[in-house]
Amino acid sequence: MAIRPIRYLGDPVLRQPSKKVRQVDDAIRRLIDDMIESMYAAQGVGLAAPQIGVPLRVVGLGMPDEEPFALI
Repeated sequence: MAIRPIRYLGDPVLRQPSKKVRQVDDAIRRLIDDMIESMYAAQGVGLAAPQIGVPLRVVGLGMPDEEPFALI
């Protein structure tokens, strides 16, 4: 797992269309792990893949006292 830099409002990558995830494989699972680690490092509760520069329709969520999960 790796903490990835988060893109903020005004970054042009956030305006690009995201692609559908056609298959959940090891690469997508690693992406989700990275997203959740990056989200917690930024003290957030949600993070979308485009926010770390990956144009895919994936969102990671982590509520207090709950197991984090992803929406694909």
